[in-house]
Amino acid sequence: MVATKPLLKSAVCALAAKHLGHCQHGKSSQFGKYSYEGRTAFSRLDDKVDWQYQSVKHYGSAIKHLKVAINRGAFETDDADKEELFASITILCTYELMDAPGTAWSAHLSALPLFNPNPSSNSILGSPITIPRAAVSGPIFWSLARQDLLCAFISETQTRLDLKDIRLWQNAGLVTDECGSLMPFYISNAADVEEDARSNELVWLLGKIANHIAAGDALNPEHYSLPPGQRPLVGVTQEQLLERWNLLIRELQDWRCNLPASFIPSARTCGTDMAGTFDNSEGHCPPNFEKIWYEASICAATMQSYHMACILLLTNQPQESTAVRSSVSARLDSYRQSEREALRHAREICGISLTNPPDSVRVHSVQALFVAGQVFTDSQDLEVVLELLSGIERDLGWTTSHHASRIADLLARRSSDNVPVWIFE
Repeated sequence: MVATKPLLKSAVCALAAKHLGHCQHGKSSQFGKYSYEGRTAFSRLDDKVDWQYQSVKHYGSAIKHLKVAINRGAFETDDADKEELFASITILCTYELMDAPGTAWSAHLSALPLFNPNPSSNSILGSPITIPRAAVSGPIFWSLARQDLLCAFISETQTRLDLKDIRLWQNAGLVTDECGSLMPFYISNAADVEEDARSNELVWLLGKIANHIAAGDALNPEHYSLPPGQRPLVGVTQEQLLERWNLLIRELQDWRCNLPASFIPSARTCGTDMAGTFDNSEGHCPPNFEKIWYEASICAATMQSYHMACILLLTNQPQESTAVRSSVSARLDSYRQSEREALRHAREICGISLTNPPDSVRVHSVQALFVAGQVFTDSQDLEVVLELLSGIERDLGWTTSHHASRIADLLARRSSDNVPVWIFE
């Protein structure tokens, strides 16, 4: 398909050239830190080829073909053209995401309503991005959904895709009832199909969590994005927020309870390297961590997202109203329990990454590692996260420095917090 589709071909070539350019740059600056497989692969790169130029050239060509396709409007009647356009946009979003997320990446996602501006009559509320139901489904849809979710997390906004448009998500393969609750079973003869389905379900649940966090206590989710002085004074009560939070907790727990056996770790190994600087390339496991192994890559990546979801919910738990009778010890115990549990999930995220999983899992783990790093207070734990993030950029050419720099700032701040700052003297 790629060879006969100029738009798709240009997008693929742009992404491939950009990846090779990043790896070529890493080869010249940090060659000695690569694994044997990495050195063997990168040694075959032609230093005479300017991969950055090739990347920009093919990217420009893809944008030109994209504009032509939009202007001629062929996507309105031809399902094959629709599929090519959305597949190309997905690849171009990935192209932009290889660097620090910015306006170009979100612009590709924001341009999606151009492809079908007329909401479907089947939509409950009308999706901000109206995806053609017949043409865009399967991997293309879910890749766009994952990027939309990531954009919402990074920008602290609502997802562009309407999570209440049940028909849209059911068409994409989500198994729900008419009320939007996940069904407790999935009928399939192929285990990998069920694993994909469970992973996609978590994307949908994470979108609901992201929207809940972004909305805050605003009556209208859009109000929370306004500057502090312009937000309405009246909002959702703490009881209502706690009710929504408990509902998300139950949905995530139900999802976890209905996972197949392939989502259970196949092995755990404890850390024995108790001294010295952590270096994951040597296969060591740092103290305070376990290496957590999964037989299937998709299960490893999905469980990292699950643990990230748990941390996000635990750290955004609404407080009970002060009108509710509660002792000081009960409230403090609740805070301590949430901190301990968030720390456990953060270690699970790192434990999966410490097994040096396949490249696809490592790329997928960046946001989860960043969230985990914000949980840790011990400098050694933070150094582990920094090394894992740095290793992804060093080995794969996938930029993580924007996340790593924030973790490094946190490490510096935590290291200098020798004298506590009290609220009350």
